[in-house]
Amino acid sequence: MSRAIVDRIFEVGARPSSDGPGSKSQCLTMLYEDFVYFMLSEEDKGNRASLEYWFTCVDHDADGIITPADMRCFYDVQASRMESLGHDVVPFADVLCQMSDMIKPETIGKISLEDLLREDIVCASGTIFDALFNLDKFIQFEQRDPFAERQKRDDPFRCDWDRFAFIEYNRLAQEEEAREEMDLDGFGDWNDGGGFAGGGGEYHESPF
Repeated sequence: MSRAIVDRIFEVGARPSSDGPGSKSQCLTMLYEDFVYFMLSEEDKGNRASLEYWFTCVDHDADGIITPADMRCFYDVQASRMESLGHDVVPFADVLCQMSDMIKPETIGKISLEDLLREDIVCASGTIFDALFNLDKFIQFEQRDPFAERQKRDDPFRCDWDRFAFIEYNRLAQEEEAREEMDLDGFGDWNDGGGFAGGGGEYHESPF
């Protein structure tokens, strides 16, 4: 995520533990419960709470409308990151056109929260925020595989958060299993090298 959006998260991002937007605690800290709220909003942008979270962050002047000027503030940083990492930079005009075609706002050039929450678009509305400040997810969107997208729609998960939690749980379980196997291999190597294996025989000092 870009520094531009991180600053906005600390300035106005909703969080359960703060005294409200602009408060000292809001600007300086993020407690564990705040981080959980942030993670839920980041990994599942297909619901009202998450879309309100990011809409507030992107709406720079707090007028209830996301305009091209609001979007440009974030996309310029995103474009610089793309260029520095060797990716082809998608012109802002192209992104603006693509997002407008996807969301079809009631008023051209002005995206309201109600536009994003329309039943026919709510599950895809989060793409606009990925395009503005989450480079990895924006690149995934640009390079998406239609077959994989169809599989995603047919999988058993009710929402993006359920899918994310399932994938991360399995990743962590595999990492833990790999660590345990490495520990067992290391213990076996130590025994093979003449370490103490229990039951009689010559005593060797522990290497620890």
